[in-house]
Amino acid sequence: MKPAIAFRVYGALLSAMTIWGFSFLAIKNALNTVPVFSLLFARFLFATVLLGLLAASRRALRVPRRELLALAGLSALSPVGYFLFETFGVARTQPSHVAVIIATIPIAVYLIAFLRRQEPASWRKTVGILIAYAGIVLIIAFGQREAGTSLSGDLLVLGAVLCAAMRTSLIKDALRRVTPLQLTFYQFFFSLFVFGPLAATDGIEWLGRLSTMTLLEILFLGVFCSAGAFLAMHYALSHLSATRVAVSANLVPVITLIAEVTLLGSALTPIKGIGTAVTLAGVVLTQWGRAPDEPSTFDVEGSIVEP
Repeated sequence: MKPAIAFRVYGALLSAMTIWGFSFLAIKNALNTVPVFSLLFARFLFATVLLGLLAASRRALRVPRRELLALAGLSALSPVGYFLFETFGVARTQPSHVAVIIATIPIAVYLIAFLRRQEPASWRKTVGILIAYAGIVLIIAFGQREAGTSLSGDLLVLGAVLCAAMRTSLIKDALRRVTPLQLTFYQFFFSLFVFGPLAATDGIEWLGRLSTMTLLEILFLGVFCSAGAFLAMHYALSHLSATRVAVSANLVPVITLIAEVTLLGSALTPIKGIGTAVTLAGVVLTQWGRAPDEPSTFDVEGSIVEP
């Protein structure tokens, strides 16, 4: 790879990870003003409009009608299920907890693939799973003593992990018939039919409390986290192996932890540091060393990456 291209590729990859790392902080702060359902509706409305405008000039969104039902079904898992669990979880626990738990999605994908006999077991992956979830247990068990955390919040985020893993295990057939852009656009589009009516139950009183900062956070979540980071990720994937991209996703909880400590003034406790390091080591162990042609899938912020 030429140096100029490598600079753009790794710059795009690092940008995506940084954006997703900050997303949990933006959600946490925006929820102080905007109700959960309204935040989700606004976020995916912005993302849908942006992706629609981007693709309209190339007529890239045309898909057979028979595929729309399948895409609507996948939308029930993510973004609907995934982001409901994640956003309610963020409201009840610290962003760094969320980021570390979300980083275990590749492991949950592997476990489902193993149970469905889609992927064989190995000692490396088994040990990696045990190590990763040992780190999660440390964070959840000892982190409840920290301000702004709760067991219910952490468990809700685990629900998001399950939704993402189930979606990933079911997505392979769809990606043989539609493009990643079509998949993401229609899943965001169909989610509006769920988040819209739910947002209506929030009323409009919160609009009077909407500040410029909160509006910028909503735009950041919709334009950058849901649309921009997705495009940056797939640009990087067009030049790098899926395995290398998947491993890079482990930067997300590290970025979130650094941002939480430096921007929010949260304490970096020894248990949180150890738990984060242990979890990331386990995730990397399950992902590292794959053969170039071995399938690798993961889901971060609702975006599926496939080889």
